[in-house]
Amino acid sequence: MRRYQGQKVRYFNYPAMFLADPLRWLIYLVLVFAFGAGLALFGIWWFRVYGRRLVLTEDEAVFIKGVFNTSTTEIRIADIRSVEVDQTFWEKLMNIGSVKIASAGSDGWEIEIPGLPHPARVRRIINEGRHGTTSND
Repeated sequence: MRRYQGQKVRYFNYPAMFLADPLRWLIYLVLVFAFGAGLALFGIWWFRVYGRRLVLTEDEAVFIKGVFNTSTTEIRIADIRSVEVDQTFWEKLMNIGSVKIASAGSDGWEIEIPGLPHPARVRRIINEGRHGTTSND
């Protein structure tokens, strides 16, 4: 069982690279084999994608941004005002989507992550935590 700061982790994931943007992935792959220049582009893209992750524990939603220098946004599940999931047709087929989370003390979205796998599960886990119910994942 994975834990984060002593709490049981209910969800942990990075945005999807290939599923979220398969055309870019294919272009970079061709550039790597054709010129080698695509390797730098692919590396930058990889650091941007895997430098963002969402952790949902029993009590908190934690957004960690960065690989070498990190910034962390923590919101208590009980303080979350709304969760929005946006999916295009392609994203719905691939079971990925953009997740936006706002707390009661903010005007806009405090956490925004595009291309996150299983966005409906993220919403369900947050809503269960807000309403005090839990289920086995």
